[in-house]
Amino acid sequence: MDEQRAGMSCYFPGCNEKGTTKEHIPPRSFFPVGERLQLLTVKSCKKHNNDKSTNDLYVLAQICMNASPSNRAREVFQERVAPQLSHNNDMLRRMLLKGAFKVRGGVAYPVDHARFDEFFTALSCGLIYKSQKAPLPSDYKVSHIYHRFISDADAERQALEAGIDRFYDGKPLDFMSFGNPDLRNERIYTVEIHGLPGFQGSITIVHKFFGVFKVTSMLTRFVSRKGGDPM
Repeated sequence: MDEQRAGMSCYFPGCNEKGTTKEHIPPRSFFPVGERLQLLTVKSCKKHNNDKSTNDLYVLAQICMNASPSNRAREVFQERVAPQLSHNNDMLRRMLLKGAFKVRGGVAYPVDHARFDEFFTALSCGLIYKSQKAPLPSDYKVSHIYHRFISDADAERQALEAGIDRFYDGKPLDFMSFGNPDLRNERIYTVEIHGLPGFQGSITIVHKFFGVFKVTSMLTRFVSRKGGDPM
């Protein structure tokens, strides 16, 4: 895909539709009114813009509840999430309360990991497109680690996630500086992208919201052995 064609196409990997709308990364709903200095956009088809819109407020609400009272989380929840709780027959409220159960000292709210995965895959692909002016190639698999959520993974998996967290805690090394999307509102959202430029290997994206809610997105490139078997 040449640069001119890439500039016209949707940002989402594998989509050949024209980018007729603008997708905000992160979504506008994550920023208080008057503080939208960080409204980066990529071209998107209608499907990949509208399909994820129902996830945005759900993910924001969960992030705020898991980050509060740190930094701006409580303020953003009150301004951006609370007014939406009763819209569309309490749809957002019902989504958040689904499966809730009492625990000592309060209530626990189960997380819809499928919604989170869809949201962070789209966000990661948007950041890649913004940094490289090209979509993520099709030979990458995307997965995410949500460090603030209580994990029911086994001890080996927890140790692996903790090691990944420590290794990527900081600025990328010079030779792994994949690209900078030029984010500005660091009190709301920051991101670091680690990877060899030009899609030469796997990529790691470290998202941080309100300075405390951390998500590591692993974009793993699969290289085939001779004969077509994946490594």
